[in-house]
Amino acid sequence: MHFTDGNLIILYAIHKNSSLKLPPHILERIEHCARLYQVILKSKPDSHKTIILVIAESHYSELIKKELINRQINEGIIIIDSDSKKVSHTFDNLKELLKQKMNPPYVYFVGSVWLKDIFDSIVNASQFKEYKIQFEGALDHRPVMEVEHDKSLEIPKKGKEHFKQAIKNKALDMLLNYIFPEEQK
Repeated sequence: MHFTDGNLIILYAIHKNSSLKLPPHILERIEHCARLYQVILKSKPDSHKTIILVIAESHYSELIKKELINRQINEGIIIIDSDSKKVSHTFDNLKELLKQKMNPPYVYFVGSVWLKDIFDSIVNASQFKEYKIQFEGALDHRPVMEVEHDKSLEIPKKGKEHFKQAIKNKALDMLLNYIFPEEQK
């Protein structure tokens, strides 16, 4: 485990909406992010080293920034990332950031509760086990069909780590079967 220094709140606000205003489920994530920020300010000794990284499409990023500022968050700690398009892209970029730091920040990922499975599948991979990363789920009151559609767009593809682990498991099974053969009846 690395010693953590500071806090990074990732506000995941990618959504498939053509409206010019922010949908309620994104506003819920923003509200959750603002509450989390207030908790960090009151409870962590390194709260002055907190950054909020907003993951959003470029045409929504200013609206989200404005909402955060309206909730008493200092504009100077808000960073916009319009390049990431999925949770997996976000964590690829995060991995590069964390590798550069001797003492990486404690990371909070704020997204809708349905993103938890996707978050777990990415963060439980070996490259993130040594870092402190926590999921913060915001409610999403949309119809199930909309949520399922968004979820299907986010599901990560099985990467090389998955296949490496599968090969290791298969080799271990073969070795154990060779050493301890099952009795043939």
